[in-house]
Amino acid sequence: MSTSSLGKGYSTDRPADSELRILIFTATYFVLDGVTLTIRRLESHLRSRGATVKIVSTVPDNIDPNLLKDVIVVPGIKIPFEHAGDYSFGVGLDEETIALLEEFNPNIVHFTVPDFVGLEGVKWCQRNNIAYMGTWHSNYCDYLKYYFVEWLLGPGFHRYLKGFFEQLPTVYVPTPYMLKKMRDEWGYGTATELKEWGRGVDMQIFSPERRSQAFRASKGINETDVVVLWVSRIVPEKRPDIWLSVVKRLQDEGLPVKSLVVGSGTFEKYLSTLKDVHCCGWLSGTALGEAYASSDILLFPSDVETFGNVTLEALASGCPSVVEQKCGGHLVENGVNGLTCPAGDFEAFYQATRKLVLDARLRNQMSITAREKAWRYERNIILQQMAENYKDAIVKHRDPAFMKRHLSNPEGAGRNVLSVLCCNYYMIKILAEPFLNTTRGVQDMVENTTECVTVTRSRLSCTDFLSSANLSALPEEGDLEMGSLLSPKRNRKPHNVTVCQKATSYLSCLCAPCTNMSTARIRNIVAVCCAIAIVFTFIYASFTV
Repeated sequence: MSTSSLGKGYSTDRPADSELRILIFTATYFVLDGVTLTIRRLESHLRSRGATVKIVSTVPDNIDPNLLKDVIVVPGIKIPFEHAGDYSFGVGLDEETIALLEEFNPNIVHFTVPDFVGLEGVKWCQRNNIAYMGTWHSNYCDYLKYYFVEWLLGPGFHRYLKGFFEQLPTVYVPTPYMLKKMRDEWGYGTATELKEWGRGVDMQIFSPERRSQAFRASKGINETDVVVLWVSRIVPEKRPDIWLSVVKRLQDEGLPVKSLVVGSGTFEKYLSTLKDVHCCGWLSGTALGEAYASSDILLFPSDVETFGNVTLEALASGCPSVVEQKCGGHLVENGVNGLTCPAGDFEAFYQATRKLVLDARLRNQMSITAREKAWRYERNIILQQMAENYKDAIVKHRDPAFMKRHLSNPEGAGRNVLSVLCCNYYMIKILAEPFLNTTRGVQDMVENTTECVTVTRSRLSCTDFLSSANLSALPEEGDLEMGSLLSPKRNRKPHNVTVCQKATSYLSCLCAPCTNMSTARIRNIVAVCCAIAIVFTFIYASFTV
């Protein structure tokens, strides 16, 4: 026993970087999003320090086997809905997967996503006396309000997440704002210890030196144009509606504004049809650094960010940023290296962006200070902090009193009544797996019903009927796709059709009988109803604890 162990009964020696055997649980390692990029950067840094790392994740069906050398594959069910890409639900650890975990024999396990695989992984760590901890990457519940289901899923989902993360001895969150929000608003910290771990940026890849006039010219952007940048998934919770409305209003005023979109998602098809909006899809590495540096303003109104990797990369590239004040306030000092605005305040985002568009001198000053602030988050320093966090977790786990204290808390051990319902892998698998398996059928039902309605419309000559009702005055398809949030009232086409005419026309087509709906699809509807019943059970339980 080392001298550092005397009087304690366990070793307090910290392992070297090369002695770390790290198992990282994530959901979709091969889908490029913020979580995956953070994990890959961390993995690369740890390997460079001599540590051994394996990833536990679901994988796409068409994955190259050569990419799975350091990946332990878990069974999953692909999310079937449109725009879900290769995201999958992990449904747990089967016997083969457990055997691979035991063969690897980690000394620290890192959980990044609160899915079903993670639930069983926590229990596996407890059974095998292995140190474990977690990191918080996404404000999952905040996403619900943008899909109009917060009132239905919110209470149960909040309780599920709390039940998961409280079982981890330590959870690292990205910002002081998030730590305070989790502790004060959401009630975390009953059993788990909340600590801060930020994110880092590669100051060589993201640098003002990558600014390229050739890049701008390839997009039809002149030297005098001001480029407003978007970098993220193009989905409702990121608030592309605010971004687009600001850009269009500035352009309508005759200001020399061009816009650049890096990312993909629900609204990409619509954005790609607009004038002076250049969609690049996903970029990475030096290509992404070039896009940041060649832009003049990052406008990022999302209020669901846990850290703001996009904002940090923009600042490192010398691109002043206009961001939401709570999510981005730790990176953007208002009036110094960018501007901050209240969540959802379109007018504030418009005025802030307009201010930067009109003042080139202010943009240049902010560009310099933006780069200076980003140096505080140099990537290797931040990533090495996580290696030290792993060592802390290993040393704490050696202390029998520490783990006894954690597991004696019902939340920490997952032993309370509600956790048995919504934070127990076996219960969830019994209730949820059959429903997840039917989602493909639900999607088929939606697609085939749409096709059926289309065929029926043709048979009933609905096109002629709609034309006779003068529905040509309705918004175009693109306007309907984005919804009223993206179409300012002054730009909408006048509706010359009476309410009765429109209602009669739509109902005559939509209510046409679809005779080819099979019994199997009816069963899918029943499955959905059962799932809704389960959700209501979660909600009821959350209010009775």
